[in-house]
Amino acid sequence: MRKGDLVQLDVKKTFTKQMGGTLQYPYTNYECDENGVVFGSRKPTSQDAEAWRAAKQDASSSPLRPPWHSVPIHRDRIYEVLRARCRVHFSYGNPTPGMTQLLCLQTGQTAYIRRELLEVV
Repeated sequence: MRKGDLVQLDVKKTFTKQMGGTLQYPYTNYECDENGVVFGSRKPTSQDAEAWRAAKQDASSSPLRPPWHSVPIHRDRIYEVLRARCRVHFSYGNPTPGMTQLLCLQTGQTAYIRRELLEVV
């Protein structure tokens, strides 16, 4: 897998036998398995920061801004690889190796996901 390649989710490695994969139990949960989705992560944008500041006015909101947001990666979509091999800081501490940065060709969002869950189209 290299930068610029087109990839999709590897169904065998991410979904259960009932959904066409080889896993006995779902990779994340049964709802995601049935919907054909695996969640990746992305860094918050400036719009996310503004929405967080507006929600912070509410007394029940968290005082800390979330460091990452979840992005759905669908099994029937094609994605472009922006970075084939990268290590990502998801929170405080050491970076997580074995990640790939994807660009969704339909929505234009970027997301990080484990490299082993993808296959080249």
